[in-house]
Amino acid sequence: MIELIFPNQKPEAEIQFMQAYDNYSRNILRHIYIRVSNRSAAEDILSETFLKTWQFLRQGQEIKNLKSFLYKVANNLIIDYYRKKSDRPVSLTDLIKEPAAEAPSAQDLVDKQFSDVFLKKYLDKLPPRYREIIIYRYLDELSIKEIKQITGKTAANIYVMLHRGLKLLKGSLK
Repeated sequence: MIELIFPNQKPEAEIQFMQAYDNYSRNILRHIYIRVSNRSAAEDILSETFLKTWQFLRQGQEIKNLKSFLYKVANNLIIDYYRKKSDRPVSLTDLIKEPAAEAPSAQDLVDKQFSDVFLKKYLDKLPPRYREIIIYRYLDELSIKEIKQITGKTAANIYVMLHRGLKLLKGSLK
């Protein structure tokens, strides 16, 4: 856990913030992408997440748990994204079109595309409250404590929701 307090010296703050970006941006981008199903929109939301966090720090505010704070900002921006976006269905080609950062093998591409479509298909069948908790825990690999900070739910409630969500997910896989 990184505690980030905006210091008086700007270079130190910038270095800390760049380290935070390096540590968290990949996982937060994946978290956003799973929810918006659009690589370009996910990257825009990621940029805005870090921009809003930087602005918050520039105001002299203190962040106790930066990781949880970043996920909370990202989730709020995802909500804003869906409020602005019209309800149009996502095409299968939009799900499959994802530019590769490296040159993966053809088999890797097929496997990734299949798993993304497969995962999205079954997660979308879950009620949103269960889907959110399962994504945080198993895809974003957040601890129960971090999920608690992001969602404001009790640890007991999170465990119950995980159990019920996984039970529904297993049922839909049969």
